[in-house]
Amino acid sequence: MNAFRPHVLAAFLQLAPLTRVFQHASPKLAAGPAIAILRWIFGTASVAGSMHGLSGASGISPTTVRATNGIRTSTTFIVSDTSHGTAAAYSTTSAMPPGLTLSSRGILSGTPTNGGSFTLSIRGWENSNFSGNSATKNVSVTVVNTAPPVITTPPTNVTVNTGQNAVFSVGFTGHRPLTLRWFKEDIEVAGATNTTLTLTNVQAATAGRYRVRLVNSVATVFSEFVTLTVNSPNPPPSLTAQPVSLAAHVGETVRFGVGAAGNGLSFAWTRGIQAVGGNASELVLTNVTEGDGGTYGVRISNAGGATNSAGAVLTVLPRLRLDPPARSGESVQLRFTGIEGRPYRLESAVELNGTFSPVLDVLGRSTGAVMTLAPTNAARVFRVRTAN
Repeated sequence: MNAFRPHVLAAFLQLAPLTRVFQHASPKLAAGPAIAILRWIFGTASVAGSMHGLSGASGISPTTVRATNGIRTSTTFIVSDTSHGTAAAYSTTSAMPPGLTLSSRGILSGTPTNGGSFTLSIRGWENSNFSGNSATKNVSVTVVNTAPPVITTPPTNVTVNTGQNAVFSVGFTGHRPLTLRWFKEDIEVAGATNTTLTLTNVQAATAGRYRVRLVNSVATVFSEFVTLTVNSPNPPPSLTAQPVSLAAHVGETVRFGVGAAGNGLSFAWTRGIQAVGGNASELVLTNVTEGDGGTYGVRISNAGGATNSAGAVLTVLPRLRLDPPARSGESVQLRFTGIEGRPYRLESAVELNGTFSPVLDVLGRSTGAVMTLAPTNAARVFRVRTAN
């Protein structure tokens, strides 16, 4: 016992596992002062293997936290090492992000009130009364603000010529991360994720409605639709007036017309699929026959393209003539078949080669127009013709 040097034993215990040292200690130590030394060393031996002393082997999870300003959050931290397991209590000496607190159980919770980046030093304790071994670790806390996307400069309509570039742009505010996507109608434009949408070498098919979508953690916002108009340097013809259906009697002259706007126009008239006329906006058919009846149309062309008119129907009735007269009591009735609604005039003369004078006006009817004349003792010659 006189050879026992407490400081030598203490140094030995610092280098070896305590349980092993205790098992191999001499039984003589149990009756001497050395037992007190052994107990002292056992109680403080953790200094060599403590969470504080082995902080390099300890860790914290998670190491980063992300929260949103104005939205309640909660995160539980765990500090542990291989020698002492999980910490029983937690504390920090760091300034907390406004609105957040750290509980003794390692729970960071609350509703953030300010955005920004913060570094917290979180200390894990071996005992729940904040005693024993400890380890301190840093974590990063990021609080993002809650401003939704706001479009400050909306896209506007764009008009370009074929082959040119068209550019749409948008200005906005809103906290990041924020994603942006352009759409044509409701179809995403491939690769269009920037504040400016550039469409190169546009063609007629590129024309249409476009809008942009902004998304962040708070909201999704769409702009109003804007229109891309693509003009041809030499636009195709446009119709200003369509041909009108007509009816005529055999032998009459018929005129179909069309209104069109554009440069360098040419006209090709057809009856059905058969070409019938020259290169003019008016088609004139003289001395028509029943064989001329049918549907007429015109194709108008220029260097920019072609436009087809609607069809107009020509109805050809027999030559205009009076039916044989019929007596009705003391009166005479004259009948003829005319074009529905067209004005006609009945005329008479003393003889066939004489001068004809108007008798009455009447509207034509496809079922036959009837004219009633008062009796006369003098012979008269009658004829009917169109009134205009």
